[in-house]
Amino acid sequence: MRILVVVNPAAGGGKTLRLLPRIKRWLSESPHEFLFVIPKSPEEMRQEILNAPAGGMEAVLLLGGDGTVHDALPAIAKTNLPFGFLPCGRGIDFARNTGLPMDLKESCDLPSSPSVYQSDLPTINGKPFICIAYVGFDAEVNKLTNDGKGYFNGTLGYTVCVLKALKKFKPFEIEMTIDDHCLRERVMMVSVANGPYYGGGMKIAPQATMDDGILDICIVKEISKWELLRQFPKVFKGTHISHPKIIMKSGRSIKIVSDESREIFADGEHVGSLPAECMIGSRTIRILTAFGPEWKEEEK
Repeated sequence: MRILVVVNPAAGGGKTLRLLPRIKRWLSESPHEFLFVIPKSPEEMRQEILNAPAGGMEAVLLLGGDGTVHDALPAIAKTNLPFGFLPCGRGIDFARNTGLPMDLKESCDLPSSPSVYQSDLPTINGKPFICIAYVGFDAEVNKLTNDGKGYFNGTLGYTVCVLKALKKFKPFEIEMTIDDHCLRERVMMVSVANGPYYGGGMKIAPQATMDDGILDICIVKEISKWELLRQFPKVFKGTHISHPKIIMKSGRSIKIVSDESREIFADGEHVGSLPAECMIGSRTIRILTAFGPEWKEEEK
């Protein structure tokens, strides 16, 4: 198999470039032909992927983090090439959600005939995302982490940003339509999930699966800041959903409007502001893996 390896030079603070010689050595032990490219921007990355089929490429490997996957999605979807993930960024929740190896060396161990699995590909305001889209407190935290306000990587850095965001955050009122059902709530946050994990391993939507054609929604109603902080550790195990101020819903079409201006994030990246419309339907994407989650294997 001829595989295009797309290296995000900015991922992990430049970690991908430092480890690239080692990654090339690990991949060379697999029975495939690899072509490495190091695009200078997300636009250039997407163009490299769009050009891949004409160059005889049969699959794509993305070397980076969750942001790399998110930025590549439009081009991946357009080419319909299967893609794999080499985790080398600050956020690797894509690997958690898909059951892919979270260890970089292990992810380089591709057999001669890798498995291909199909995942749903939802959109928010027409933009594809693969894991979770969200607005409210978690989006404010994400903004701080992207701005480097956490000082650390992973869960520790995210926790620092939680404490910082909590100081200024105020709940806001939304009107939400889930398929044909409408509700109005004053909320702390709303997360629309294709997979269970985000934010460095937080299991915000424990029942979400990436191949069921359904989006799982976690709505945290207005609560005190102290109560929000007290519930925070439970999110890592998914046990927060029993709280009386947390509503879990599911649907295929979700619309969120508010009189307040609130930013939206998806897969750790800023994607716009309210109002938001999330959709999930027949659009899918193919994921390349040696191991794979317990999904239905794509028919060959």
